[in-house]
Amino acid sequence: MLTRQDEAFVAGISGIEWDAVELPSQFMENWCYHKNTLLSIAKHYETGEPLPEEIYAKLVAAKNFRAGTFSLRQIRFASVDMELHTTYDPSGPVSVYDVDRRVAEKTQVLAPLPEDRFLCGFSHIFAGLPRFD
Repeated sequence: MLTRQDEAFVAGISGIEWDAVELPSQFMENWCYHKNTLLSIAKHYETGEPLPEEIYAKLVAAKNFRAGTFSLRQIRFASVDMELHTTYDPSGPVSVYDVDRRVAEKTQVLAPLPEDRFLCGFSHIFAGLPRFD
């Protein structure tokens, strides 16, 4: 978002260690709760009126809503990742989806739908692989 680069290999998050990619988003997520900072930039797009105090209070109150659910989500990600990379046998009778379902049943409040294919979009398990471009 903040780069101006014609070369794709050095633009955005290209060439950045994967662990460092999360830093800006975490910084932005938490920085926006700093009252003075947020109120200095949060203006109505037409009137320029500042963010009302009661809206800021609601934003802060909602900050940790469902924090436990999000923690469980991260535990699922980590548990599936660890199992697939340590004990899973691709030639065995258990599919990667079976592993994910078993882990999800232990870590999620609601069981995934039968057609859930979360793993198809779980790119974190492939992050850090060598690039060949």
